[in-house]
Amino acid sequence: MSDKIPDEDFRQLTDYLKGMVLRALEDCEDKPIAIGVQLLVRDGHCLVLPPTWAPAKTDDVQAWTETDEPAVEMIEVGGRVVVTVELPGMSEEDLLTRQDGSTLVIDARDDRRHYRLDVSLPETPLDMEAISFRHGVLEIVLGPESDTESRYLYR
Repeated sequence: MSDKIPDEDFRQLTDYLKGMVLRALEDCEDKPIAIGVQLLVRDGHCLVLPPTWAPAKTDDVQAWTETDEPAVEMIEVGGRVVVTVELPGMSEEDLLTRQDGSTLVIDARDDRRHYRLDVSLPETPLDMEAISFRHGVLEIVLGPESDTESRYLYR
């Protein structure tokens, strides 16, 4: 098998996919579309197998985005606010958190996913006191404001 697929195969694939998307758009008008493509890579060439497409069900799209969002919980305990976010499959190196006034910004990014969460905090001035990440759960503790500026925390 060849180590390189000819550029012409990719040009043909791009043209084919573009035509398929345009045809599907005509058939399905302004509805969401789910397109399935199968490629066969063999003997140093990339070939497209017969395509499929169908209107996507709106319920399926909403269910996917709802389940894909990380679960966020915020509770107040003894003058402190504890924010817990479930980020299964992420590692500490994938996380960036910062506080911007009364908003806690959480950025989680790995090779497959990217989440940006803006968590509204109570109006009481708060600062991050502690942060931990164990078993896919990020926990941030905020307490009464100190004299430090808004800061970035990598975890």
